[in-house]
Amino acid sequence: METTSSLIWDLYEKERKKSMSGKFFIEGHKPKQSLEDENTLLIESEEAYPTVEEATAKAREYFDREQDLGLMVVYTMDAEGTKEGVKFIFKNDEGQLEETDLYW
Repeated sequence: METTSSLIWDLYEKERKKSMSGKFFIEGHKPKQSLEDENTLLIESEEAYPTVEEATAKAREYFDREQDLGLMVVYTMDAEGTKEGVKFIFKNDEGQLEETDLYW
């Protein structure tokens, strides 16, 4: 017998997966030089990708080409232009790429 919490979790997962289809965009940022540094955008791709996996793969490629790159964001955008983050890709202290799912 399923518990209420497992039913809620299943519903959440179904909605999350449904929201993971559509158009995905990527943007890249350099690390902040100071707390006041708000201009960190290096890359803003105009290309839309049909899956989060394709957008993530393309975002990872930028780390090989852009020396100053510290963070790539995979996001969706609604009709009003509001961005919703899906994934962060960044270099850890050892220089290895890490990914984290993100929802804001």
